[in-house]
Amino acid sequence: MQQWLGHKHAASTRHYAAILQRTLAAAYKKADYFARNVRTIEVLIDRESILSGAAADGGQPWKYYDLGDGYCTYDFFAKCPHRLACARCPFYLPKQSHAGQLLAVKEGIEQMLEQLELTDDERQALEGDRDAVATLAARLADTPTPGGPTPKELGTGVAFIPLTTLRDSLPGGSS
Repeated sequence: MQQWLGHKHAASTRHYAAILQRTLAAAYKKADYFARNVRTIEVLIDRESILSGAAADGGQPWKYYDLGDGYCTYDFFAKCPHRLACARCPFYLPKQSHAGQLLAVKEGIEQMLEQLELTDDERQALEGDRDAVATLAARLADTPTPGGPTPKELGTGVAFIPLTTLRDSLPGGSS
């Protein structure tokens, strides 16, 4: 390549061939990729569980992701493949259960927002594309949940809970 470009030194060729971080960042910003694929979700933090040490051994949840009809108590929710099509695995806590209702009135609960990076498939499903939701659910039917069983094994292959309460990260937007 050096000879083809007519450069005397290899360093010259490397200089022109290198992609600078600022150039790459500008290209992503121009494409609006991050703004399109980032959403926020409401998270409840149980300070009492943290401070008492009850959450330290994994015996008690301390982080609750609001799924609309229930909460996900999986600490690594952002990496869960089922996060937009909850299969009601053992980490799912229905809001109408006794524990869910107690959480709503418990002292020491902090409300926060957490950003999630979405795949293009997940973004399409959130934007109301019914085919994308069905495709996402079908693709996840045999994928194990964080608790171990698959949605088919849980009997929730079709009756999953679609997460629709994510909000755009941009001010004033909602999805």
